[in-house]
Amino acid sequence: MTAQAKLQTQWVGIGVVLACLVLLVLLLALGLYAHPTSDDFDYAYVAREQGILGGVIHFYQNWSGRYASAAITLVFGRWVDLAQSYWMVTAASLVTLYAAFLYSVRALCRLLEIGRPLMLGHLAVLFYVLFIPRLDTALYWLAGAATYQAGNALFLLFVGVWADYFGGQATQTRDLRFGLILAALAAMIAGMNETIMLVTVGLSAVMVVVVLRLRGPRIGVCLPPLIVILVLGAIAAFAPGHEVRLGIIGEVGNESPGRSLMISVFHALVTALKLLLFALVFLQIGFVRSILAEALARFEGILGGLSAADRIQLALAFIGLLVLLFFPAAWAKGAEAPGRVQSVSVLLGTLVLIPTMAALQYTLGDRLSPSRASLGRLASAVSLIALLAISNVPKLARDIPRLQTFHAEKLARYALIREAQGLGLTALGLPPLRTRMKVLYSKDLKPYERREENRLFGAYFGWHHPIWAESPP
Repeated sequence: MTAQAKLQTQWVGIGVVLACLVLLVLLLALGLYAHPTSDDFDYAYVAREQGILGGVIHFYQNWSGRYASAAITLVFGRWVDLAQSYWMVTAASLVTLYAAFLYSVRALCRLLEIGRPLMLGHLAVLFYVLFIPRLDTALYWLAGAATYQAGNALFLLFVGVWADYFGGQATQTRDLRFGLILAALAAMIAGMNETIMLVTVGLSAVMVVVVLRLRGPRIGVCLPPLIVILVLGAIAAFAPGHEVRLGIIGEVGNESPGRSLMISVFHALVTALKLLLFALVFLQIGFVRSILAEALARFEGILGGLSAADRIQLALAFIGLLVLLFFPAAWAKGAEAPGRVQSVSVLLGTLVLIPTMAALQYTLGDRLSPSRASLGRLASAVSLIALLAISNVPKLARDIPRLQTFHAEKLARYALIREAQGLGLTALGLPPLRTRMKVLYSKDLKPYERREENRLFGAYFGWHHPIWAESPP
């Protein structure tokens, strides 16, 4: 690479970092207009009445076994004024994800001897945030962010710790130390949500095989995390609260394991195909190829040193993780996982995007890009525009002009409750929420006064009378 090309690549890398930071600042600013809704008030009410530990026990017995995510949500509900400081939810989610991505990518780059980890870390954050299926429930809803994004951040730390382990010499003391660190992370991941728990179980099993193959029997590093996540994952999965929740919300009964597996495999293959298409499109963008040149060359070298059987096993292992990702929703509902759950698939896709690009480049070579420079520039521009069109950019553009209106409607509702309290009213019908957002979570109350969600919404503000989301009949 010439000096001019290196300088150009450096400036493109700086541009990627700045673009990532600008997007994060924009998302943080949008969080100032987010408001609590749905399960948020339920957790806040329980946290105030029963405390954090009592709340975790309550939800374990009456809702689900997600003890870690429940604890996070309860902490916010107890110590944060959700009506005034809800922006802290988005801030906490983005900051933890940002830090976890940078740590994980740095550890992987050090292991694989790839330079410029800071730029690659920001590129990973940028890709992930742009292509999360549901930003609203992922970052702007406390119950969703605490359940899924906190779990994703922990998973990134889990991956980074494994990378750090392989980056040093193996000794019994070091094995035990890393095994205990991984076990502590596994204990928290097991109580986040069923999806990330199963994916971590799958990754742990893969890591056991890798450790045994590369370093021989290393019980100290393999067994602690695997045992912890299997035991605590089972405790979470078989919580009595699951049966209670099914009775309350009336979900369809569980699918058969065979059909659930078929549904999961189908969605895993579709997701893997999407990843291949994304990797193919990214290879058409000139500046992406330039900033990833070193990483792509490194992975091509790694792939070239593997046998065909090894490459097939790696691909099957990744698809297996995707199957575990989709299995809980397929088993519970016979359907594809909701958007906030699919954020995990985007997370996995982000981690393996560069290796996938390298695999395509290794297999197809020069056939991936046009031979003529003019056609290459056209393909680069079209690919970039196409990616931005299907990203979260259009949703952000749609929401920004509506922010003030949405915010004003929410504040008007709080004012109506305070006014009703002052007048001593015994019932209150709130006007329906007219402004709906794509990025901010804008789920409305139900038009039925006896809904538990409505009751807890009012109770949070000290209102203990019937409330609904439209004028009374």
